[in-house]
Amino acid sequence: MRRLLPLFTLLLGACATPQNNYDPIEPVNRGIFAVNNAVDKAVLKPAAEAHEKYSPGPVKEGASNFFANIDDFFASFGALLQGKGSEAGHSMGRVMVNTTLGMFGLVDWASDMGLKKSDEDIGQALGSWGMDSGPYLMIPLRGPTTLRDSSDMAVRFFADPLDIWDGTQDLSTQVIRYGAWGIEQRRQLLPLDPLINAQADPYAYIRDAYLQRRYFRVWDGNPPKPLQLGPTDEELDAMDAAKELRAKASNASAAAASAPASLTASGVAEVAP
Repeated sequence: MRRLLPLFTLLLGACATPQNNYDPIEPVNRGIFAVNNAVDKAVLKPAAEAHEKYSPGPVKEGASNFFANIDDFFASFGALLQGKGSEAGHSMGRVMVNTTLGMFGLVDWASDMGLKKSDEDIGQALGSWGMDSGPYLMIPLRGPTTLRDSSDMAVRFFADPLDIWDGTQDLSTQVIRYGAWGIEQRRQLLPLDPLINAQADPYAYIRDAYLQRRYFRVWDGNPPKPLQLGPTDEELDAMDAAKELRAKASNASAAAASAPASLTASGVAEVAP
């Protein structure tokens, strides 16, 4: 339980964050996005392209299944926290079948047995409880998330099933495993590169797409209303009214500043010979 205390501390401020204040540290996020892009172009993308081009089909499928098996482990808890008992049971059943019969998840026997895969997670569970997403965050070497959704990253770090199974893993093993995970994830995203590169503002495109996707997931694809990104119509009207008032105040100040000069000039003219 003590290992999870930092997670609960991290989440304390999320409930009080307004929904429309979705990217309050945009300059910082854009800087991290630029660094991530540089690392991606230099290291991650070439490795993912080599993996896609040279790895045999069974190797790519095995890598995808292995990491998907870990996702199923956490999906079971995300579903359980939302009261979705059937999905939780299917996800945990997938883990048990694929870990044992599927050689630690390398083979997906569970799908052949009719155990459906779920995409639930801790962040979605918190969203279903009414917790706001909080500010948008760009994580170094990791990518987009929000304060609420970062809870899933924290849980995965503190409750990684491989770490629980083998608590003696050293740093080099961790680096290799997370490096392999990053390459596999990047390989699966390669088809999206042309679409992202065609955008005038790739950062804004990725941000808005991520927030929309997470919003729909929280509501299981059926949200009560569209996600409001940025100010509402009422807030925009208030901002326009404030600008108009500032403009009027500025004009009034300019007029007041010029009035004494006119009087002084008039007075000098009257006393001049």
